[in-house]
Amino acid sequence: MDEQEFDSLFSVPFGTEDAMRIDARGRRFATLGSALWGKTVDDLERNLLAPHPEIPLGFDLADFQELQLMAQRILLYLSNPRSAWISTLPPRTIIVGSARYTEWEARCEIVRRAIEHL
Repeated sequence: MDEQEFDSLFSVPFGTEDAMRIDARGRRFATLGSALWGKTVDDLERNLLAPHPEIPLGFDLADFQELQLMAQRILLYLSNPRSAWISTLPPRTIIVGSARYTEWEARCEIVRRAIEHL
């Protein structure tokens, strides 16, 4: 298969601007996730203990909803036994009151609470 045959498989061409837009979007969600979740498991626990997460400025409801969807997809993927090869470490458990969360479950819960607070 040559380059033209490969390109013909896609109905819409994918160019540099598309890659730059996807990169910018990924950076935006990484920034939002970092602001909501912090950098450590202790930060996740602290955010779960708070009445609601601190809402970073410059993001709208659609940003939070898309971050929630991305986090849920990652959680689903990591929960699949076929994905066990990704990490040989057992998932860490965060206990808040009577609730128990894995790190990605905690991230999903924090985003859910942020959306609810908005």
